[in-house]
Amino acid sequence: MLQKPILSEGAETALRREMEVNVFGLHRMMTAFAPRIAQAGGGTIVNVLSVVSLFVAPFNATYCCSKHAAMALTDGARIQLRKQGVHVVGVYAGFIDTDMARSVGGPKVSARQVAERTIEAMSGSRDHVFGDTVSENIWQTLRKDSSDFEAAQQHAWDTGATPWGSASS
Repeated sequence: MLQKPILSEGAETALRREMEVNVFGLHRMMTAFAPRIAQAGGGTIVNVLSVVSLFVAPFNATYCCSKHAAMALTDGARIQLRKQGVHVVGVYAGFIDTDMARSVGGPKVSARQVAERTIEAMSGSRDHVFGDTVSENIWQTLRKDSSDFEAAQQHAWDTGATPWGSASS
């Protein structure tokens, strides 16, 4: 995660790098595996996305853009592959307690909890997995009325308060 505001210096480079990994890499993976899964009689592709697939945090907007695009790719593949017996699941969580989030302060969900919720969703044929209460709450809030949530992101940007990590310029 390169943490770049969308119009900051270096944002285009960051956006290209994040899109390459989070969108084009995901696309290549699904393109390679989906036919094999279908030929084997079906199965599941699990895409670990991020809670920021659901909204834009202003201080890491390039990453959010790539994760939102990855969510759209996941949703599109789900529709295309369903009749072939391939279930495509999107997993959303805040910070997961892994090496990648080691330097991030604040609460983190255990990788075990995310994995357990993912397995539960796969067996119940659910398309979306919310790995923690952060992602559950954001999903519900955005589904009801996104205006308050968007106003909070605007306030964070305007004041430099960063609920999702430190500000970068």
